[in-house]
Formats: sequence, structure tokens, C-alpha cells
Amino acid sequence: MQFGAPRLAIDYGTACTRAVIAGPDQPWQPVTIDGGPEPSSVAHVDASGQISTGNTAWRLAVTDPDGFVGAPLAEGTGTVQRHGHDIEVADLVAATLRLVADEAARLCGTVPVDVRMCVPAGWGPRRRTWLRQAARRAGLGMPTLVETPIAVANHQLLAGVQLPVGTFVLVCDVGATMEASVLRRGPGGFEVLSTLYDADAGGQAVDKVLADTLLVPATGATNGTPSWAVLASMRTGKEAVSFQPAVTVPLPPPDPAVIVNAATVEAAAQPVLSRAADLAAAAVGAAEISPADLAAVYAVGAVAAMPALRPAVEQRLGVPVQVVPMPGATAVLGAAEATGAAFEETAGEVPPPTLRSTLGLLVPGILSLILFAHFVFSADFSGSRVLRTPPWWVWANWGELAIACVLTLVVCVAASPWIGLALSRDQRLKGRWDAPGQRAAGQITAVAIAAAVAALYAVAGGLYFILPFTLPLRWALLPILPIGLIVVAIALRNRKRPGPPAGDFPMLPVLLMGGGDLLFSYTVTSRHLPWLHLWFLIGTRVGVALIGVGIAMLLLQIAVLRTIAAVTLGVFGFFIADFRLNNVLGVAVSLAVTGWWAQRLWALLR
Repeated sequence: MQFGAPRLAIDYGTACTRAVIAGPDQPWQPVTIDGGPEPSSVAHVDASGQISTGNTAWRLAVTDPDGFVGAPLAEGTGTVQRHGHDIEVADLVAATLRLVADEAARLCGTVPVDVRMCVPAGWGPRRRTWLRQAARRAGLGMPTLVETPIAVANHQLLAGVQLPVGTFVLVCDVGATMEASVLRRGPGGFEVLSTLYDADAGGQAVDKVLADTLLVPATGATNGTPSWAVLASMRTGKEAVSFQPAVTVPLPPPDPAVIVNAATVEAAAQPVLSRAADLAAAAVGAAEISPADLAAVYAVGAVAAMPALRPAVEQRLGVPVQVVPMPGATAVLGAAEATGAAFEETAGEVPPPTLRSTLGLLVPGILSLILFAHFVFSADFSGSRVLRTPPWWVWANWGELAIACVLTLVVCVAASPWIGLALSRDQRLKGRWDAPGQRAAGQITAVAIAAAVAALYAVAGGLYFILPFTLPLRWALLPILPIGLIVVAIALRNRKRPGPPAGDFPMLPVLLMGGGDLLFSYTVTSRHLPWLHLWFLIGTRVGVALIGVGIAMLLLQIAVLRTIAAVTLGVFGFFIADFRLNNVLGVAVSLAVTGWWAQRLWALLR
């Protein structure tokens, strides 16, 4: 469990969209849409003006090609006309981004607050504002924009590459189009010295040349231009021959399939790659430096995987060129500040607890014990523990017991990955579960452990008060019952539809609520000197205010709404603080934690 929130980074490109989720102390994970980590950016507008994206758009394009938009990003920032409708390009972009937002919400329980988007370094303020508007329409809030070449350079630093202050770096982003940028590392980070763009020096140009080379002029062409379906097939074949000598590329019916090999692709790509090399050299010249001044040259983007790109740029510049690992995802990983390997669904592989995650377990766990101890020893009751006479009355802060049990459940669920790992290593259970099953078993076992600890709290309290166990069991188990049921439902849901774990429970709001209740309970039950009464009264009010702030931080994700709610509940709690609220506060905290888990379950089911 961690205190840091997850980060969502998105690279909305001309041909495809990439998104990853990263956070402290856990591996990054791709956001998969349509079954893959690189969903197509295409869109389709039907006769009623309804927008579809990704695989659905490709299917609709077969029967309704007039509504197809093959590259929304290439259409500018205005509108496109399909079936008599003027559709804003921002709405087409937002439709794809909305899929990313929905999947991120499914993985994290809600859309992460920290959203970052890659943008070309050559984009001006107007186009950057336009992209932010599209992101806001998709439910992503107001994302932070990260220039692609800077994201690439930062990713190299995170990977351990030494780029001292004052060095120059050339980043060649060769995707569907190409952008070449020269950076200089300063004391505060990288700055862009020059950037040049060419739409005809990237993968789309290669696809067109390849289609013209392999197909007869009338095949899959409209007015001499290959259709988007043909270009998509060419792109698939082009990328495949980077890893195998030859592939069979199917074409849209009724055209037959064609054979594509590496030699054919390299021959077709040669003029485009020469243009890309010229653009890289021009960017270096525009920065008023020579290629010898460059500390590194990085090639990124999908086309960077082509074996012919690197020698073409090296021959033009006269310096080595590095094709980074996973060139298509480097920019989005740099924007997310992701390090290490991606998350893999392998049972038994759980990262060891870090100092941060250990504190995330110990602090609320210790706070739970303190709350329970204070609940027991601050209570007043009639009767005699010496004579074992049952009390006529008991005055105890039952809400404090409820919060202690809620904290216990939170800690146990936070430790569920390690509980699941321990179960998988048991000789009687070893090899019985895959990764989703291991996580589900850990979560369900964590709920059972928390229920057992809560019952022990209740029994210990009942024995101390010489009281029947019914009342303490009610206050110990009922507040955590709905939370436990939701956690079990989530575990079973993820068992049937596996997904990488993300969106850890936010501990800070829980600590505020638990600490606030401890302060409140201590100040209303402790005997003190009269001259300290004002300070104890302030402590009572501050404790209730902290609980209000914690509830707002837990339930709301949008920064503005969270701030407004935190101030409102904090001020309201400060002025209504009263000793009669002891049980009410316990119910409020239980409902708040239940609400957070209910939000996560809803995100999984919708």
C-alpha cells in the first residue's frame, strides 16, 4: 500500500493511442483497449452523427466508408463533415480519450487526478489548449502537457543514462509523421532549442509508397489514393517484417493477399527515411550546433523499429543513433515517469514491501490499536470488575471502536497482495491459483482476518466491561460488513475478468479520520484542569474538523470539488463538535470508506 497516487499518461497519436498507469512502488501497466495496448485513433461518424472509435470504427467503415475518419489528429483543430454533419475534431479525439478514461477508472477505481498528455514540441498555445479541451470532454480533467522529446529524454535519465547539464540531445520521433527536436539539458531540466516537423517523413508516407509498389493502381484506391483499409494493412505488414523475414498481408475484399518481405519494405521506405534523415540534420542546424556536439541521438516512435532507419540517420549525421527499447512507448513512459518493467500477470510475483508501503501498513495499524485501547480504558461504567458484578450502565465511545475496526480492515486489505503470496507458497495450495486467483484469495482472506480481529476487539471490550457481547459485536462488525462485502465482490469480479492491480487505497484521508477521532475522543473523555478547558475544547473541534476533511479527500477526486468539500466539512465539523457525536462519527467514517469501495466496484461493473 502506498501514499502516492497513480499517474495516467497518454500519447494520442496520428495512427494509434498509447496510455500507461504508473505510481510509486509498483510496476507500470499499459491501459489496454480493444484487446491491445495501442488502440487505433480512427473514428467513424454514422448518419445520425454518432461517433465510434477503434475496432468499432473499422467495422463500420466496411459498410459505411463515407463516415470514416482515418486520422483525426491530421484534420486540424476545426471540423470535419461526414453525412452532412459538421463534427468537431475535438469530439473525435475525445471519443478515443474517453475509452482511455473509462479503462483507467476500471483499473484504478476512478480516473487518476494526475493526468499527463504528450504533445509535439512544435505545437503552439492554441493547439495545446485545444487538446486540453478534448481531454476535458473525455472526463480527464485538465491534464498536464509534456512535450514528447522532453518526455523521451527524461525517460533516459530514469533508465540511468548519464546526460550532464549542458549536453545536447537529438530526439527523432518517427511515428505516423516525424518530428526532430534538439534539446539542451539545463539546471532545471531539458529545453527545446529547435524542432522541425514533416508529415511525409514518417510511417504514413511509407505505407503509401508500399501500397503504390505492391498494388495495381485500381486496387483499393480512390482517385489514385489507397484507401484507409489498404493503408492499415500496409502498416501491419511493415511493422511485422521488423521481426520476421516475410508476412502475408490480407487486403480488403475482394482483393487477394500480398506477400511483404523486409527487402520490399526497405526499398519502399528508402526515400522516406532519407527525408527523415534530412529533417534530423536540419533540426541540428536550426539549433546552431554541429552533429559532433550531440551527446546522444535517440530514435523513437513505431517506425524507429525499422532496421533501415538507424543507418539512414547515422549516414546523414555521422554520429551513432540509439533506437531505444520499446520505441513506440518511450514518450508515454517518460511522461508517466515510469521505471522498471511492465506489470506481468504471473502468480507469486509480488514486489517486496518498501519503506513507504511498510509505513502505510504500520501507521494505520498502530492507530487502530491506540483507538481500541483508548475506547476500553476511557469508558465509564457501573458495577465492579473486582466483584464481577454486571454494570447497570456503560458510557463508552462506541464510534471509536467502529473506526478502530474500519482501520483494521483497511490495513488487512492493503496487505492482501502479501497474504495472497503467502497462501500461494503453502505446500497444500501451491500451484492452485494464477495471478488473479492469488490476488482474489488474498483479498478475501484479508476480509476474514479483519472480521476476526474486529470480533476479538468486541470480545475483549465485553469482558472488560463485564457486558454481554451483543452490543460490542454490533459496533465492531456492522460498520465493516458492507465494506467487506464490496471487497469480496471486487475480488470475485477481478477473478473472472483479470486486470492489473492499480489505484491503492488512499491512506492519508483514513489517517486524518482516525487521528481526528482519537483527538476528539481524548479531549471529550479526559479529566483536565479548568484552565486547560479552552485548549481541550479547541482539540475537540479540530478533531471533528479533521474527520470532515478526511471524508472529503476520500470521496472526491476532482481537485476543485475536493477542496471545496474539505473546507466546507472541516468548518462545519469545527462548529458542530459536541461529545454527543461520538457514535455518529464512527458511522460517518464507516460510510465514507464504504463509499470509496462502492465507487471502485461501480467503475468495474459499468
